[in-house]
Amino acid sequence: MGFQSPAQDYIEPRLNLNKIFMPHPANTFRVDTATGFVLVDSAVPVELGDIVAVQWNGYPMLGKFYGKSLITEDGEALEGEALSEVIVLGKVICEVVHVYSENRPTI
Repeated sequence: MGFQSPAQDYIEPRLNLNKIFMPHPANTFRVDTATGFVLVDSAVPVELGDIVAVQWNGYPMLGKFYGKSLITEDGEALEGEALSEVIVLGKVICEVVHVYSENRPTI
């Protein structure tokens, strides 16, 4: 038949972005942002300083979690009574940013 290829020991599996960016596919969902989108995992525990996806007054938004406060993307701090209306959807595990723009000059 022939000999086995000497490179057979060095073959690596194909790159699978789903395995890299979605450790819990059943608990991961996408949230669109102004610059692209983020992947949110609701199975990962949220810790202080993590960026989280939340729902506030019926609108999804991102913010940085600090226990008794949440800093939104606009720099607004939600504390006390306002924080009681916040529903934490999960931890942001990946951010994908669009780099293409039709208005960008070509080089």
